[in-house]
Amino acid sequence: MAAIMATSVPLSHASATPVATASGLLAMLKETDPILRSYALTNLLKVVDTLWHEVAESLPDLEEIAEDLDLDLPTRQTAAAVASRVFFHLEEPVQALRLALEGGEENFDVVNDRKSAYVECLVAAAIEAYIKKKRALADGVVGDGDEEKKKMDDDDDEEEEGLDAEKLQKVVHLMFERCYADSEYGHALGVAFEARETDKVREILDQCASSHADNATLVQETLRYALDASMTLVTSKSFRSDALGIVAGHLQKMFDAPTGTAAHRSAAVLLCRCHQLLAQAKPVSDIVSSLLDGSEDDALLGLQLCFDLVDSGDQNYVNAVADKLPKKVASSSLGGVESVPTSSENGVDQNTTASSRTDEVWVRFDNALRVLTGGFTSELALSFLYKNSDSDRLIMENLKKSLEERGSGRNSVLHNNAVASHSYLNAGTTNDSFLRDHLDWMKKASNWAKFSATASMGVIHAGHTTEAMTLLEPYLPPSSDSEGGEAPAVTSAGGYAGGGS
Repeated sequence: MAAIMATSVPLSHASATPVATASGLLAMLKETDPILRSYALTNLLKVVDTLWHEVAESLPDLEEIAEDLDLDLPTRQTAAAVASRVFFHLEEPVQALRLALEGGEENFDVVNDRKSAYVECLVAAAIEAYIKKKRALADGVVGDGDEEKKKMDDDDDEEEEGLDAEKLQKVVHLMFERCYADSEYGHALGVAFEARETDKVREILDQCASSHADNATLVQETLRYALDASMTLVTSKSFRSDALGIVAGHLQKMFDAPTGTAAHRSAAVLLCRCHQLLAQAKPVSDIVSSLLDGSEDDALLGLQLCFDLVDSGDQNYVNAVADKLPKKVASSSLGGVESVPTSSENGVDQNTTASSRTDEVWVRFDNALRVLTGGFTSELALSFLYKNSDSDRLIMENLKKSLEERGSGRNSVLHNNAVASHSYLNAGTTNDSFLRDHLDWMKKASNWAKFSATASMGVIHAGHTTEAMTLLEPYLPPSSDSEGGEAPAVTSAGGYAGGGS
């Protein structure tokens, strides 16, 4: 004891020189004098990152000190901080986090100590544990699940049960504040989406909108990320709907901003996508109507949105949007025009809006309906494929000649492959001149080959639905009974959305 006291004075300058071993400091932990313990713990905290392998042998003593309520709070927090760093070097982040939460903010500074690997590792562990707890709570509210799955989850989360939920939540909330300060709202949204916290999603988006009211680009990028994350990260349908509803609310505010701005137009695109994911046709029709009633650029954007809706492939939803658009019909009494009565749009009577629309504006609505349900997209696709087709008929002529020289029979696999190759060469181009000139050759297909041979015509005329039966009539049997391949041929001809051309 006297030797230890004798060396206590010069030890105050020990931080100036490297410490080769921690055995002396670890021996002080056995002392009953609280001053010696406090001194040993303070210096151990300074050297634990290099001498952790020696300190690891005294982990039980450190945890005992950290849990001794008879000792003062700073001593217990320092012991917990030392033990936490040892567990960190032992690659046990959950145990390190448990003790770091007991070590106080002075030893575990989440906000200011950003370059420390120790802090970053424990923050990641804290976020992971926080997400697990929140998701388990959400799953428990939704349903109990089977017992086997619950047992497996309990085994996996056994180490995390000792974490103080209040302190854990405080660490994560500090990370949110850090994201707010750094304008890293995407990181905060990722945690909120993983944890399925609707309130946090709303708080993050509100914080972004209020702090960057003059930076519409940043707000819009954050909303775009939230929209994408709700579809890629979220598996719960109810939470996804809630999140999309919050995003739609913020996008609606941006869309209601003065028209003609880039933010207004970009918000219109994202808002339509959001409402489409929510299967809400009326808001989309209102947005399209508002754009069509606007400037020339807004009208073009409205028509582009109609093309995007058709490209989505959900024809039922497209038809619902088209049904809710205002339509111009002939008046039976005055010989003029009037609009079909619809519900109010954004608080404005549709009939009042319709009466102020000029003929030029009504042409825009007619074009929108043509895009949505008139088959205009299919016409464009067919026209493009026909004009840009580079298929060489000579290839098929030489292939046919080669097969005939080989003396291939009616059931030849090569014949069937040749017919299929012709359909791929001319898919969607409506160019069937080769088969029309060699109809007898194509009809050599028999039995099961008739299915693919007849259906290949549907591939060539894909999207030409209005004249599907007229085009296929020469290749179908004259009887009223359905022949093999007729159904897939007609189905293939209707491959494009939008009602065909």
